[in-house]
Amino acid sequence: MEAEFMNRPMSVDSAVEGASEGKGYVKGVVTYSVMDDLTVVPMSTISSVTLLNKFQIKDLGSLEEKTVGVGFDEGLNLLKASLQSKTVLTDVFLKKN
Repeated sequence: MEAEFMNRPMSVDSAVEGASEGKGYVKGVVTYSVMDDLTVVPMSTISSVTLLNKFQIKDLGSLEEKTVGVGFDEGLNLLKASLQSKTVLTDVFLKKN
């Protein structure tokens, strides 16, 4: 049945309608984390702890949350950085150009 979704055209409107009807790939409310190399993973306690261990974060107070807006210019910068770097989000939103 899932192959059926892969073989038919879908517009943004139908994707949103399908999500509200419980159809499609994401069921219910799911939060995702976008990594610096633009990989997307479902957000969970386990994935967060794994990420903290991977980067050897011992002091949670050293972490900083940053909210960014993505407009036309940022979108172009993201596209350019994605073709040149493995640290896309850092390059676009944290490094001073």
